[in-house]
Amino acid sequence: MRRRRFCEATMALGAVAWFPARAHASGDTAVVEGRFALAGQKPKASATLVVRYRSATDVTLLFTESGLDGKQLDHFDVAMTKRMHVIVVSDDFKTFEHLHPEPNADGLFELPFHPPAGGANYQIYADTVPHGLGQQVFRFPVDFGSAKPAAPDLTPTPRTVHAGPYAVTLDSLTLRAEEPTMLSLRIAKNGAPATDLQPYLGGAAHAVFINAKTLSYSHVHPESAMTSMQSMASMHMDEPPELSAGAKVAPALMLHVVAPVAGVYKLWLQFRGGGELYVAPFILTATRPMRLGALPHQG
Repeated sequence: MRRRRFCEATMALGAVAWFPARAHASGDTAVVEGRFALAGQKPKASATLVVRYRSATDVTLLFTESGLDGKQLDHFDVAMTKRMHVIVVSDDFKTFEHLHPEPNADGLFELPFHPPAGGANYQIYADTVPHGLGQQVFRFPVDFGSAKPAAPDLTPTPRTVHAGPYAVTLDSLTLRAEEPTMLSLRIAKNGAPATDLQPYLGGAAHAVFINAKTLSYSHVHPESAMTSMQSMASMHMDEPPELSAGAKVAPALMLHVVAPVAGVYKLWLQFRGGGELYVAPFILTATRPMRLGALPHQG
């Protein structure tokens, strides 16, 4: 029934054009099938994005997910206070947005979106936890307007980058491919550890990693250094518990990251300080660990 309502709703939006979706007149739509974006895992669902155009700079994004049996999924678990996290990344990696659609009467997650007047090429990620299926992430490549595709900007970043009045420092810009890496993260303000940090979406901060070549996706939630040490001591490495809105966030955090393959990754770290939301971008490189069997023969 839900699947039928989705099809009827899609048809009611107007003439449908399949990807690639470029400049459209008012009333047009485009449909993009999602590409599973969690490296090393297998999809347990499928996803579709409908782009409805009011104008070239005023669109509505409609997301739906279906089980492998083709039936539309209705029940999604809340993860970090939301049922769907949408990450929008421009093809040059210079634009980053973290948005949250809400389900409409047809069970589609609906999100207003405003592409730039000059057009842009985006990778749009939909991150959900369908009940009983675990995390599912789908990537939708969408071209708005007639902008020419651009390669990702992978200009190396220092270990300390500035976001507003804050200085954000990672202890390393190198990850171990195929193995867990623990990164230390410090947030300072006016040369001292920041004391005005607040939770964002129930977490101390949010970190999104995108592989520059495969465009695979990872959404990681940092936790305080003390909590991280306790988790390691107890061997429990699950997601950190959600924080209340009035909780204090420590300026020393830990990031547990698994880079599925070697290569270059872009990290966008989101944190809230002084009542404002900030983004600190980093370029990291994942290298394969040295295997004993790969050592050259000696003697």
